[in-house]
Amino acid sequence: MRKVWFLGIALMLCVPLFASETRELILFPFGKSTAAQEPEEFNLNAELMGALYAQLKDTPGLYIWRFRENSPSVRRALDENRLRRDRLNPPFNEREADGTFRSARVGALLGAQYALAGTIAEFRYDPNTREATITVTLDLVNVRTNELMVSVGETGRGKLARDESDPNLAYIRAISKVTQKIAPVIKERLASPVAPESETKPEKRVDRRRERFTFGFLLLLIGVGIELKDF
Repeated sequence: MRKVWFLGIALMLCVPLFASETRELILFPFGKSTAAQEPEEFNLNAELMGALYAQLKDTPGLYIWRFRENSPSVRRALDENRLRRDRLNPPFNEREADGTFRSARVGALLGAQYALAGTIAEFRYDPNTREATITVTLDLVNVRTNELMVSVGETGRGKLARDESDPNLAYIRAISKVTQKIAPVIKERLASPVAPESETKPEKRVDRRRERFTFGFLLLLIGVGIELKDF
């Protein structure tokens, strides 16, 4: 019975290698320009990230997760001194002193293949026309190569209906419009072949999945050896 459990654990550790490869994309909080007027009692960043996530989540072969400072992966990177706390604040689409995008630097430490970061260039609401306007710029970066895969900027507008009075509804419609314009561009670029590696690379990260497979494979070989010996 002990041998059966031993072989079972080894096979479970090996499974990820044989499963279809799923790419990971990390979506970072947006930076805000001075032209972005933060509305009261409305979390603009959270609503924008949520809407963009909803537009991209059905991309085949892609797992998307939203960056959160209090996530276990981030806390672990901070505890192990692999990530500086001053790199946790937007804008994440800026280049650091060595030319590496901050999104690529942090994304590499967290194990992602792609990083999506941007800026809210404009956000305003006109109480006379009852219309909200938002302009967003967004950069998709290959974490492994630090390549800027695509940069896109779009504007969305949303208005209140005649029988509506809550401006939050106009905000949400404007956000929905802008993410509907941005998402197809990001999806199309992710579907394209990845360009060759550039000379600039982010910090090398530890491949945890490869480590698990190697350990599992060694256990499997040991188990097979034990079975053959008994045979």
